[in-house]
This record gives sequence, C-alpha cells and structure tokens, in this order.
Amino acid sequence: MEAERVQRLASAVATIQARWGERALVSAREAPRESGLPSGIAALDAILQAPAPEGGRRRGGAAPAGGFPRGHLCELIGSGTAGHLLVAAHVLARAQRQRLHTVYIDVGDQVDVDALARCGVYLDALAILRATDLPQGLGMTSDLLRAGFGGVVVFDRVHDVATLGNAEHLAFLQQALRDWAPLLGRSSTTLLVLTEAALPGQYAEGLPLPFAADLRLLFERQRWLLRRRQVVGYVTRVRVIKSRSGAMGNQTDLELAIL
Repeated sequence: MEAERVQRLASAVATIQARWGERALVSAREAPRESGLPSGIAALDAILQAPAPEGGRRRGGAAPAGGFPRGHLCELIGSGTAGHLLVAAHVLARAQRQRLHTVYIDVGDQVDVDALARCGVYLDALAILRATDLPQGLGMTSDLLRAGFGGVVVFDRVHDVATLGNAEHLAFLQQALRDWAPLLGRSSTTLLVLTEAALPGQYAEGLPLPFAADLRLLFERQRWLLRRRQVVGYVTRVRVIKSRSGAMGNQTDLELAIL
C-alpha cells in the first residue's frame, strides 16, 4: 500500500511539473495566502461576500470581493444540469487568468472538456488527472496537497447515495477529509468538490462533507432558456447553505449558457 502511494505521488508530481515546471509545487511557507478567489460571476461573488461589520465599513473602507476561500474545501452540490460544474469551470478560468495552477480530478472519466472551454478554461493549462474510482481520486488529491500544490483543484465528483451505499468508499472519503484538513490549512489551495445529489434540492444524510467544508453551495435548476425553440441555457438558483465567513442563507439566480 505504501509503495503504491509513493508511486502515485511521484506520478502526480511528474504530471504537474511537466506541465508547469518545478516551481509549480512549493512549500506552504512560500505560497501566497490571498483571502479568496472570485468566480468572475458578479451575482455569485456578491452572495459569497461576508457581511460588513456593524457600522457598514470594513477596515480600510473597502469591501473585498466575495469568492471561494483559499486554503479550504468548498462543496458545490447539484443534481444533473444544475450549474455546479459550470461554476467550477468559471473558477478555473478565473484562476488561470490570475496565473494560478489548475488541476481537474476526473473520477470515472466523465469530464466535459467542451463545457470547460466554453466557460473560458484554457485546456492546455489545465492538468486533468483521471481516476478509475472514488478512492483513487481521493488519493490523487491527497498526494497533490502533500506535495505542496498551490492553486485550484476541482474534484469531480462524489455521488451522495452511491457513496453512502459503499462502506469502503465512504471510509476512504472520511479518511481523506481528515487528511486534507491540516494540509489545506497550511496551503493556498482552493479545493472545489462537486457532489452529485440523487434528487434536486436534497442532500443525503450521512456524508462527512458537510462537516469538512468551509463553504457549501446548493444549486437548483429553475427553468430552461430557449431561443427559437432551442435550449441555449438555463436559470439556476444558488443558495449558500454553509459559510464560515457569515454569508450563509444568501441566494441568487444565475443565467448560465450551454451553447
């Protein structure tokens, strides 16, 4: 088991360094610690912004843009075409514009590269690590964090009911979350975990992600957008169901294009 972990780590490190050079992996002491990474979607960033302190002014007089926290895990929950993948793609694109490294953990070979590209992701600058199952994907993520990766990682994805029904996979997830907490706390990585809910607007009880995540967003598709009888997008409602920054309860409707 240890030999397999070392080999997996070496492979992950080689992939990252081959794409971005040896300085892609740095120690936590060297990594920048910005407070948050905006998605670039104004309405979404607005609801992720922490409320101003009493009196309405923040230190320095300016209100920082909302976004996804660095050094923490964020869970994006949706069922089917709900927008959680597209928002993650927008975060990747925004990170690339800020010259941050980006990694996509593809569990089950289901990544939609066309959707990523439509959201502005530069595919040549995105490292996609393919995992055959959930435990392997969790292991790849752990290895990246241990190696000192600093940037944005999208983990696609955890299926709530399927994971709860597989004791081995659930145990791997619980252990991974315990391992990630101190590693993320010492890093500048933004880790986005996509959770596929079996039913729209609902979340199966028993998963450990609600306790581990710093930020949790629930996506619910409201209606399709049509142009000349053709579906060109949809409206999704995004609700903050957990936020340690104080944004919990905020919500907004987003129009997302699929063509």
